[in-house]
Amino acid sequence: MKFWKKTFPFLVLNIIVSAAAMLAVLWFWQQRNDQSVFQPKPTSAATLASQPTAQSEATAVSATIAEDSLLSIEGVFGAGDLNVEYILIRNQSDTSVNLNGWSISSLSGEKFNLPYLNLNKNGAVRLYSKHGVDSVIELYWNSDQALWNSGDEIHLVDQAGQLQAAWQVP
Repeated sequence: MKFWKKTFPFLVLNIIVSAAAMLAVLWFWQQRNDQSVFQPKPTSAATLASQPTAQSEATAVSATIAEDSLLSIEGVFGAGDLNVEYILIRNQSDTSVNLNGWSISSLSGEKFNLPYLNLNKNGAVRLYSKHGVDSVIELYWNSDQALWNSGDEIHLVDQAGQLQAAWQVP
């Protein structure tokens, strides 16, 4: 019993000091590593229109990306591999956005209509090319083959038909 009476205060002190040190490290890390430093650069509408491909010549991109764009395409990951290929869509607005009526499409004709889903502020959803069951953070195109290759252009269009984001697969 004497052992615990002498040891217990040191254990509590150790826990408090460890927690304070961890919080201090996390605070300093956040101050030095601002999240706004890394911003992927989506393809601009001018770049989309200037790239000469047979499909883009037939249907020139005349729409421009909305300046007050609510959502963004943060990237296409695993392009060309059906098992891992997905598009990451993020809500960059200050409010939640209902995706009902929005669509993802490419100049080569692929199109996916997004379901009724509220995407909260800074929320993101992954749109996988493969088969699967939709959830609030993962949607599935249910394709039998990979959809995206290097150089493909992806457009995110809102329910009013306004181009909200564009991305060119590297």
